[in-house]
Order: sequence, then C-alpha cells, then structure tokens
Amino acid sequence: MEMKLFGMIAEKAEAESIALEAASVMELKRKAEERIEGLAAMSYAIAVDRRIMNDDAPLNGNEEVALLPPFAGG
Repeated sequence: MEMKLFGMIAEKAEAESIALEAASVMELKRKAEERIEGLAAMSYAIAVDRRIMNDDAPLNGNEEVALLPPFAGG
C-alpha cells in the first residue's frame, strides 16, 4: 500500500510517499520506522482512511494511509 508522508516526515524520507506492505497498523508502524531513519524518535500519528489510529487494527491493503507529524495552531 502507498503511505503518504507529510511535513518533517516527508523531509526525512526525502519522499512524499512510500510503499509498504503490512497486515496491521502496528506492523505498518514498525516497517515505517525501519524504513525512515529517525522516525522512531519522532512524535507522529498514523491515519487510516482519514482516522487517527491509536490502537492496532487489521489492514487489507486498500486503505488510504498517512504518517502525520505533530500539528500546531488552532
């Protein structure tokens, strides 16, 4: 699946998206942290189909997935 990257995460990866395969949100997180140097030390959120995921959930590969850096403002 294609994972969209934003802000400082995209800068670290030097890409606006990466392709990863994972059966769950936690597996996706682990693979993203292995692929993007320094990601594990950052604060970020994973969004699946435009919903922030706080828990593990199964993935079928057809979801829209994004890695989101912290946001500020209001």
